[in-house]
Amino acid sequence: MTFEIIHDDQVLQGSEIWGPFADEDEWHLAKWLIKNVGHNQAEEFLKLNVLPEGINWQCEAMTLTGDITNDEGEPQTEDVELWFRDPVECIRELIGNLCFKDNLVYAPEHSYTGPEGRSQVINEMWTVDWWWNMQECVPIGSTIAPVILSSDKTQLSQFRGDKSAWPVYLTIGNISKDVWRQVLSYATVLLGYLPVGHFDCFLDKARPLAKYRLFHACLTRMLATMASVGRVGEDMTCGDGAVRHFWPILAAYIADYPEQCLVACCMENWCPLCKTLNMLTQNEHAPNPELMKEFKNLSLRSIFPPFWATLLHTDIFQAFTPDLLHQLHKGVFKDHLVQWTTRIMGENKVDAHFKSMSSHHGLRHFKNGISSVSQWMGKEHKEMEKVFVGLISGGVDQLTYFIYYSSLQSHTDHLLHALAHALDEFHEHKAIFIEMGGRKATHFNIPKIHSMQHYVELIQRFSSADGFNTESPEHLHIDYVKEAYRAGNKKDYIAQMTVWLQRQEAVDRFSMYLDWYKSHTVETTESGQQDSNEHGLELEVEGDEHDDEIVVEKSPIFGIDVASKADADLSEPNAASFSLTSMICVPTTHPPHLCRVPAHKIISDQHASLFLQALTTYIRTLGILYVPKSFDTFNLFSRLAFELPAIVEVSSRKLKNIVCVSPPITRAGRRLAQPACLEFAFVHTMEPNAFTDGTCLEGLRVAQVLSVFKVPTYYPVNEQLQGPLAYIEWMTPLREPDHNLDMFVISRSTHRHQRHGEVVPISHIICSCHLVLKFATEKK
Repeated sequence: MTFEIIHDDQVLQGSEIWGPFADEDEWHLAKWLIKNVGHNQAEEFLKLNVLPEGINWQCEAMTLTGDITNDEGEPQTEDVELWFRDPVECIRELIGNLCFKDNLVYAPEHSYTGPEGRSQVINEMWTVDWWWNMQECVPIGSTIAPVILSSDKTQLSQFRGDKSAWPVYLTIGNISKDVWRQVLSYATVLLGYLPVGHFDCFLDKARPLAKYRLFHACLTRMLATMASVGRVGEDMTCGDGAVRHFWPILAAYIADYPEQCLVACCMENWCPLCKTLNMLTQNEHAPNPELMKEFKNLSLRSIFPPFWATLLHTDIFQAFTPDLLHQLHKGVFKDHLVQWTTRIMGENKVDAHFKSMSSHHGLRHFKNGISSVSQWMGKEHKEMEKVFVGLISGGVDQLTYFIYYSSLQSHTDHLLHALAHALDEFHEHKAIFIEMGGRKATHFNIPKIHSMQHYVELIQRFSSADGFNTESPEHLHIDYVKEAYRAGNKKDYIAQMTVWLQRQEAVDRFSMYLDWYKSHTVETTESGQQDSNEHGLELEVEGDEHDDEIVVEKSPIFGIDVASKADADLSEPNAASFSLTSMICVPTTHPPHLCRVPAHKIISDQHASLFLQALTTYIRTLGILYVPKSFDTFNLFSRLAFELPAIVEVSSRKLKNIVCVSPPITRAGRRLAQPACLEFAFVHTMEPNAFTDGTCLEGLRVAQVLSVFKVPTYYPVNEQLQGPLAYIEWMTPLREPDHNLDMFVISRSTHRHQRHGEVVPISHIICSCHLVLKFATEKK
């Protein structure tokens, strides 16, 4: 394998691990120079000619012959260049990369969950139908390499000029999506740059067809070796050391809607996924006039042959994947749903609702509304989606639930049923947007709305949509396009970009080799030994930024389901449920946020009017008669951080659930004053509730957490306390959800005409709870 070859060469040359560099310091200096300094000046010192290089670039010149003639009557031409690398060698590099050996899968598998183990789990490409079906098309014992291509034309000059690049990226479905989606994992490689021609030698009418033909001609040449190997297979050495016979097969193509139409050879007014035609592959030469007429009626362009006609086992009309960024976040949500809602409610009212949204950890507060935002990015769309249902009082739940279900990283049959149900509910009630004037047209024949009907089918075929989002290629543009372009002198820039990338890859490849060598050496040295902390409990502690938090860990023993709605049946998409477990407080060694804060200051600054009375009551429940004083001082924490267990549907990493209880911050120098941030949470209560008993919300009630504190050491109760305490103020118990809002409606709970305050151990707090205002409805 590649890293082993590098090591063998070093041994034969008598070099140490750092060869060709003298030592680690010289290597780090060279690495810094190649990343930050002009390359021509440092070429000799950097010794790049002896660093192990990646796959070589190839360049092919192509001449376009137009339909415009010059003064001599000869057709005008345009010369373009195609830069690319061998796709089979790229696949071989990925398959044999030892850094991926623990994240490579060579055969399809099925996973099931549920009480009877019958609900299929869909998350990675090897768990879905495509790989299983394709395995029957290749000889027994063969290994499939599902090839995933993506392309996206992008501008290089921001303010002037027309310089563009058209990168094509490649990865394989054998690698876990969590790995190849990461830019720094190098699991997605740059396959080449398609030429971006001017096409001035063509008439305006013929120019679109010429662009289509150039695109397909270039991809045909770029994928020629893959088309050849895809018919007979080829032996490759894998990351685990085994040699397998691989069949590289194009499985998926990631692109936005215009590029999907380009790939499928259809015009931009039809769905490329709905084309199940074979005419393009059956007619390699120009068709007769009757067939041309049929092509036009079906909105197809006459490209003979398209690039995918040479790829065995590839059905391009079933290769397009969901595009969460352009189809849902930017398209369905921002361009349509927000626009329709704004027309119905009015721009000022929508802005007012955004401004009045209550703050919550992890949510963006659009303090100036949304009408003043000039440039929207994918991040802003997602931030809006988090609060949009609450802002418009449950009016368009189904579309937003569809977006959330589509964005999950793992699916089951049950979740896919909920996804389909959300779309059905939208179509059943969508006419309301036309009736209320939100949509001006009298139809919903919108390509991005239409694409939603394919999501269940595509997830079942290719796995969860998060792995095929066009957001990933756009992130790759930064390293493979933008930075590469800026490093040159902007003349003959594609050629310069390939040289720059070759040098960068040489450094990155050697860095990966060093990481592998070090880890391989450690594994060899400690072979047979077991880490003494392997089964121990360890809390991840971040830096000084979170020194004021109390870490609370999940207990794996008792399960408690918590839902935002009374009905937790996921077949009903308006029941967004998630699973939590009971909490066990784990004391932290970090200091509190504020020390020795007098009780009267807690009462005034954090609006904890009943703090002393509630603390006195709690101390008496411990069997001790002691009355706290207003001048007693307490150490305060600014937030509770709950370590959530891995939720496979949401993330492969462990996440934190935060409840902020931050006191107000006074102005100091350039730092502005900030008000107190006192958030709400679900809290255990022993009170019976006929509306929640027997449901996932049994034993839970909402309260505002106004202070998390430790009592003074001189209090005679420290031996009885298992950790810090929290002063909370209860909200009214959960009742039947409001019929119009489809949400629970709660308000401040009172006791003897005062707020209902209580002191509880922090172990009673389950998780944060975001409350939104109940906006007044206009009287008709």
